[in-house]
Amino acid sequence: MKIPPPELDDAMEMSAANPLAAAKVLSIAAEYFRKGEVLPAGLAFFLADAIERAMKKAPSVRGSELLINLKLKALNRRPAAADFALVGRDLEQLLAEKTPVLDATEAVARRHAISESTVRRKHKVYLEHKAFEMQEDGMINEALWRDDQVPK
Repeated sequence: MKIPPPELDDAMEMSAANPLAAAKVLSIAAEYFRKGEVLPAGLAFFLADAIERAMKKAPSVRGSELLINLKLKALNRRPAAADFALVGRDLEQLLAEKTPVLDATEAVARRHAISESTVRRKHKVYLEHKAFEMQEDGMINEALWRDDQVPK
């Protein structure tokens, strides 16, 4: 089996936020079809899911639904392409340097080409993930501590 091109994973990951990435996914799929090669599993599932979801809709909206499911068209607005971890890290770094919150938010928004409200939303997700990681680390450390206390 041929190894999928590295840009496929990136394009599939960014397709919800970027119609050019969605088009790249379909271009890669077209190359596989033309060569008669087996599609990589992720790409096959992406296409099959999009087709199945669209075909379950009324005939009058199937075309539009297919475009939405292939990520070529957005229902309302596309999610911001910026990664919450990068946005959160950048904002935390500026805040640690004692940059005022509004200035830091504005700087991160410019750096990632997103709105300030998106910076705040992504930072909230970042903080939730950090809290979860800390909780998980605490449970792991507690389990390790208990294992150390058991007589051998």
